[in-house]
Amino acid sequence: MAHSDPSSIPEKFDDALKELRELMQILEGEDISIDTLTQSIRRAAVLLKHCQKELNSTEEEVKSLIQELGMSSGEDAES
Repeated sequence: MAHSDPSSIPEKFDDALKELRELMQILEGEDISIDTLTQSIRRAAVLLKHCQKELNSTEEEVKSLIQELGMSSGEDAES
């Protein structure tokens, strides 16, 4: 899980989520040093922000597509 650039973001959402899960395991461990705790929390914050952004973007895209489909369905029904 070591990263040369702690602000780097995985390209895939699933990779970011997997890394977040790994970080949670580390954070839940009993033998965690203060340095590891700090680094893990910082990394988790970066990943969480990225995942939230991706989820919001996906939600907006899905809403837009549903509206488009709804409008197309209505127009087809009127014809």
